[in-house]
Amino acid sequence: MPSAFTTPVMSMFSARSATLKRLVVVFAGVWSAIALSSTTSFGQTAATQLMSRDELSAAISKAEQSGNPMQAAAIRARLTDGDFQVGDRIILTYFSDVTHNDTLLVRAGRVVDLPTKTVLSLQGVLRSELKDRLTSELLKYVKAEDVSVTPLTRLGVLGEVSHPGYFAVRPDIALTDAIMLAGGPTAAADLDRSVVKRGTSEYRSASAIRQAMAKGLTVDQFGLSGGDEIVVGKQPTFTMVGRLLGLAASIAAIYVAVHSAHD
Repeated sequence: MPSAFTTPVMSMFSARSATLKRLVVVFAGVWSAIALSSTTSFGQTAATQLMSRDELSAAISKAEQSGNPMQAAAIRARLTDGDFQVGDRIILTYFSDVTHNDTLLVRAGRVVDLPTKTVLSLQGVLRSELKDRLTSELLKYVKAEDVSVTPLTRLGVLGEVSHPGYFAVRPDIALTDAIMLAGGPTAAADLDRSVVKRGTSEYRSASAIRQAMAKGLTVDQFGLSGGDEIVVGKQPTFTMVGRLLGLAASIAAIYVAVHSAHD
């Protein structure tokens, strides 16, 4: 049975936890709305947020100089194979007598079926090159104007987030916005322990993702590809326990000080 001392401690802690949870929910909701509005705005993605072939070539040299051959190899593969994976989607909008809105699905062989009943290969095509490549093919068959192209990459946002799952993400949004699409970090999350997994292996370390978030890098600039998983880390158990004990000790000190003053 709770004592006269533990009852106010438990009540104050419960109220504090409830308030913290409400603040987390409100914060996550606001940022989710911002990120979703960015994701569902199907205009052309900003070219400055998508890596060009020259920028990727320069990134290879930088990775090699910093002693990161695995990262250099991943960028080389990106230059050879392109950015598109099976399951990625492309929003295509253009005007030809009427406005056309189509969602193209990247299927096996890294190809998409165009509305002109033709098949376009995306092998070796970067996201930054997609608009020119697709527009050029479209204009062979239709007199199109105001062509807008938006790639969507299928990413997993897992771990300590409110709504883990897979999302169709615009590659020109920041990594932090991608996390907010999953409802944002939980109260137990530790972003500094987050990693990116590709298949069963760790693709980007906690240190790398921490630096990328600090710099405001986009999904594309960080080199994420369809099927990659952002796994948000969790605080160590001893850290959470320590915080709870610290809170309890503070409340106990206040309780003792108040009662001593009345004695």
